[in-house]
Parts: sequence; C-alpha cells; structure tokens
Amino acid sequence: MQIDVLASVGGRCGFASNSAPSGTVDAGVIDAAAWSGQIPFTAECTAPWRIAVTSLNGALQAGTANSDPGYTDKAPYTVALNVASDSGTVASSCPVGQIAQGISGSTCDFNGTASASNGLLVPRSYGLAGSYIAVSAPAYSGTDQLIAGSYSDTLTVTISPAS
Repeated sequence: MQIDVLASVGGRCGFASNSAPSGTVDAGVIDAAAWSGQIPFTAECTAPWRIAVTSLNGALQAGTANSDPGYTDKAPYTVALNVASDSGTVASSCPVGQIAQGISGSTCDFNGTASASNGLLVPRSYGLAGSYIAVSAPAYSGTDQLIAGSYSDTLTVTISPAS
C-alpha cells in the first residue's frame, strides 16, 4: 500500500506587530533649509514580496489652494525606500509626483498599491531591523513662489506577497 502525503506552506507577509510605518516628519520651513526624515518599519514576509507607496497630494500641499500666476501651493520632495532582506538591502527612490494617488504612466518602481505583480520586489525578509521610508528635499527653489501657510502630504505604504 502506498500513501502520498502532500503539504504546502503559504507565504505570510505583513508588518511586524507595532512596526508598520507610522509617524510624522516635520520638514520645518521648506523654503529656507533642506530637510529629511525617516520612518522605520519591520516586515515579516516568508517569501519574496512587494512594497508600494502612494502620496495623497503628489507634493507637500498648502491647506489653501492657489491659482495666482507666479505662486504655487505645492512643493516637491523625494520618497525613498531602504528595505532589509535576507539577500541584502533593496533601495529605490522617486520624486513624490511619481507616486501621486491615481497617477498613470509613472516610472517609479514602487508606485501604487502593492500586489503580487506591483511594487518594489524584495526577497524574503522576516523580522529584520533596518528598513525605513525616507523623505527629503533641498530648500524649495522653484520658479513660482510658495504661498504662505502649512503644507502637508500623507503617504500610504502597502506590502503584498509577490507572485
């Protein structure tokens, strides 16, 4: 008598407890000085996985809209991922305008919502410290003047097992 016994283990992928990327970066006075900040996270993915980011505004945006010529209510910045994996660090960066919510034709490799086929591909990474999302910009020097006020943006980070 022969009995075949088969089994499989599905991939598990998520953020470690109390380690999803969450926090606030205070950029300060963005037209006077360069700024940067990092938000750490730890992934628990037992197989290759993907990470993606979307920006609510595609820039730091003033609370008051502006359409006056020569002025703007948006300031660009850069978003970078630095992800620890069993095979070393996986890193990528993009201008925030390339990860704006609903943008099409983006060339950023971590734009959108992570899925089995979308997002920055990362090898297995389970409980490794050292991963972070970073944001930065030089002092604003665009051709249009920034309007006075408080500026903000919200980034959403998602992860998914890769196919």
